[in-house]
Amino acid sequence: MEDIAEIYDAIAKGFDHTRGRPWPEVDLVEESPVLDLGCGNARHASYLEKRGFEVVCADISWRMLEVAANKFKGERVQCDAARLPFRDGSFATVLYLATLHHLPSREDRLRSLIEIRRVLREGGKAIISVWALFQPRFFSKLPKMLFSLLKGREFGDVYVPWRTRGRTYMRYYHLFTKNELLKLAREAGFSDIRYYKRSFRSKFFAENHVVILRKS
Repeated sequence: MEDIAEIYDAIAKGFDHTRGRPWPEVDLVEESPVLDLGCGNARHASYLEKRGFEVVCADISWRMLEVAANKFKGERVQCDAARLPFRDGSFATVLYLATLHHLPSREDRLRSLIEIRRVLREGGKAIISVWALFQPRFFSKLPKMLFSLLKGREFGDVYVPWRTRGRTYMRYYHLFTKNELLKLAREAGFSDIRYYKRSFRSKFFAENHVVILRKS
């Protein structure tokens, strides 16, 4: 987790310049208060704030939170997504987009979903997206993933480069199958689960798996 924080501290300004438009999932938010977990540069939080929602931004990278302050005026909290510093039932909605796949172990990913369930109100909603495993840009990496599996590592782990100012930072991702994400959500205690896939470039393959989880 420290490595993740250091990388996103280093690339925060460049990330902000290339990530301006909110994802469509943000329009699924209906109730406040909202926790934008893994908020990055606050593109989603600022969009919601302008529409009257009460939002708390949370991210492991303090430099990302500094960048977020340029567009978001609400509360910002630095924290680990698997260890949330909020009371039980604090939020009506948790927005958790393109972040769960950065957590470095299955244990951390499960703990993160358990924590999300804990901080949600009864009837509250979590909106979660992760990168999908079986998409064309990662097909060439499948043999290496299989080799890693034989060595006792998780299948689906990849590193994606981010180049800035003459340096390359290798960002960790765990790529999910649909069933893997659904199983993790059930293990975290969610039974009310709605799934859909999102594609931006491909007509035939899911690029993102999205789940909407209700606490009941």
